[in-house]
Amino acid sequence: MKHKPLIIFTIFILAAIAFSVFVFIYRSYIDKVVLNYVSEITICENILSEQECFAKDFCEGIYGPTCPGCPSVEFVGCQRIPEKVAVKIGQEQLICQNTGGEWYKNNLGSFCLCQKNGGGRIFDKVKGCISR
Repeated sequence: MKHKPLIIFTIFILAAIAFSVFVFIYRSYIDKVVLNYVSEITICENILSEQECFAKDFCEGIYGPTCPGCPSVEFVGCQRIPEKVAVKIGQEQLICQNTGGEWYKNNLGSFCLCQKNGGGRIFDKVKGCISR
């Protein structure tokens, strides 16, 4: 009976160490699962802020003229990027970065900047950054 508190404390410490190892090993996997879950439950159409819409990789802004006939545009809403389009954008981003380009995203879309390694280069969706 003298050692009962010591045994319980040892079991508690071993359980805490095992839990810490589990969290350390599966942290990146759990982060992906959480991000996917947030992506699934987020309804882009309910986002009212341009900055919040822009921050979500799975949403894109909708822009329209500030007034009838005006050339300037303003943020009018947010919508989910279709899955096929998101996959295509991901592939283009990978090709861009693998061929020396820089993937750039702004409120009007995302594209590859190939001028990082010298002028006269353009982005080809299949070959990446190529000379003209």
